[in-house]
Amino acid sequence: MHSSHQPSQATAQNLASHSCSRVPLDLFKSGQLLVIKPNCRGGLIIQKPFYADFVGSGAAVGGSFDIQCTSVYVIGEVEFDVPATYAERQQAFQTRIAYIQKLEEILSVSSSIHRACLMIQQLSLWLGVSHVRRIPLELIAQLGGVLPNTASVAWQRLSTRNASHLTEIRVAQ
Repeated sequence: MHSSHQPSQATAQNLASHSCSRVPLDLFKSGQLLVIKPNCRGGLIIQKPFYADFVGSGAAVGGSFDIQCTSVYVIGEVEFDVPATYAERQQAFQTRIAYIQKLEEILSVSSSIHRACLMIQQLSLWLGVSHVRRIPLELIAQLGGVLPNTASVAWQRLSTRNASHLTEIRVAQ
């Protein structure tokens, strides 16, 4: 890490030698506002004391959003930038709010198994299935407000459904 608050563009990418890894908390707790570069093919799961947030490309991180984070997991390749203009900051805030709103929409579903399935499906849209498969069940569960066992059952249901869907497509051709 650099001693100044100006992050390297490859900070998280260099730290993410695995598909899902931790990054230093001081990067997020410093109050420095960063943005995940819009062209990144990855994201972050930022754990707070009682919940977790997913943050993807184009969204603001750090600043006042993440001062209380307890851990940060990098999924895929993530690069940061410091937004230089008011317009860049506004766009990053709006993108972060859009991620929060999508998570809130999923969390409003009353059925825990359905909520877990929706969380996995949404993460797969944002990151790709191969990246999502490497996320620990505990993190998916925390994002979806479910137990890890429920996230495991959701994966099984989605895998079965996708396998039968592929069989249907092959038969139809």
